[in-house]
Amino acid sequence: MKNKFIWPAYVLALGLSLSACKNALDIVPQQSIDAATGYNTSQKIAAAVVGAYARLDDPRLYGTDLILVPELLAGNDYINWDGTFQNYRQLRNHTQISNNSNAEGIWTQAYDAINQCNLILDNLGVVTDAGQKSQYEGEASFIRGAMYFELVRLYAQQYQTGGNNTQAGVPINLVPITTTSQADVQLARNTVEEVYAQVIKDLQNAIAKLPTQNITRASKYSAEAMLARVYLQQGNFTAARAAANDVITNSGASLTGTVAAVFANRNSAESLFEIQQNDQNNAGTSNDGLATYFAGYSPNGDQGVLYGRGDVSINPDFVGLYEVTDSRGSDTLSAIQTSKLIYVSDGNNRVGRYRTIKWRTYGQNIPVVRLAEMYLIRAECDVRAGNSVSALADVNRIRTRSGATPLAEVTLPDVLLERQLELAFEGFRIHDLRRINGIVIQAVPAMPATATTPAVPAVPAVLASDPRFILPIPQREINNNPNLTQNPGY
Repeated sequence: MKNKFIWPAYVLALGLSLSACKNALDIVPQQSIDAATGYNTSQKIAAAVVGAYARLDDPRLYGTDLILVPELLAGNDYINWDGTFQNYRQLRNHTQISNNSNAEGIWTQAYDAINQCNLILDNLGVVTDAGQKSQYEGEASFIRGAMYFELVRLYAQQYQTGGNNTQAGVPINLVPITTTSQADVQLARNTVEEVYAQVIKDLQNAIAKLPTQNITRASKYSAEAMLARVYLQQGNFTAARAAANDVITNSGASLTGTVAAVFANRNSAESLFEIQQNDQNNAGTSNDGLATYFAGYSPNGDQGVLYGRGDVSINPDFVGLYEVTDSRGSDTLSAIQTSKLIYVSDGNNRVGRYRTIKWRTYGQNIPVVRLAEMYLIRAECDVRAGNSVSALADVNRIRTRSGATPLAEVTLPDVLLERQLELAFEGFRIHDLRRINGIVIQAVPAMPATATTPAVPAVPAVLASDPRFILPIPQREINNNPNLTQNPGY
């Protein structure tokens, strides 16, 4: 692969290519660090690890798109895109093209993060403290494994349990790129099986190397929880249950009193890994960021002050799936009045639409993995194995926390519905639909243009395995690298 995923976090000093210039203009860029010296001390490795975490907050990664894009791809009967950005509208309407900016941005930023992890792992020899070295190795392995997992889920066909999974995945590069010749290496796509194997290897290494507690960074149980998610996506239910159960039993994490508390507070007892943000450093307050797109309300009831663009609204039919007593649902009140997770927007030109309070403020942390998911993974694996008693207990633990009526018995559809209700708007939707055979994405009805939104063409119902729910390999990557194959339909 060429140019897009290969540039190191510390940009190769421009002087490497201009060494023949011996005059007053031969200036070493102060914003760049030569890769030969950028990772040559323990302190620089420590800084590079912090930088790798910071990359995850990029708007094209967990800062926005790794959560928003999977929701929009499966938006039918769930969420709508009311905004004016055509790139997101394409995703919502399943009409994205090969140069879709989100598909290009996710790819670019994920591979940049992967390369930074490769640089860290390749230079760990300079770290003399054994404990620090182990932690840095675990953190880089965790981030790299998570990035490859997100890439293979978004750009490749679903992993097929029991199959050989030779379908095209994404390129695997484990070699740090520090020279232009390395940058010119053109890699082909590895198979889905190979990518999953690398993801599992990285996460297992992270589990072995990371500390058991690491509040604002990845811990052993962050990696194990992510691994449980990977195994579930594979359909390896035995391994998924074992990993989720270990996290539940030994991590020390506990469910908070409400789901809202996970998102209103930083690093709650329920959080297993979250992206650290604040009001000064976050994914965006103008044209990026989860609250930017999901929120739409007037703080303190001031109709002249707007918070969020109000681009994402929730379908009333989905809101209707929650019981009246369920705090995850809605009481049709505004954001500053409601005690629920779904409110009715006010204060902007898209008033009266349902929105989620999970993504409410620009500087809030972004929970990526939380304990409730582990209970639902264990419940799904148990119900599939015929252990309905344990599954019922786990589902009801999640339901009663939010005031929903406990179930008397539980089936697989019950567990899958509970995942939708509990994990809504957190980036799970299309991944869950794709791993469950036969799931249909409902049709998008035609909608006429309004004063603020363009017309929406009708889109027929299709299976979640349809190629249109897979992102295109960015067209500029295809143009630069003849070894890359494009996904069907682009």
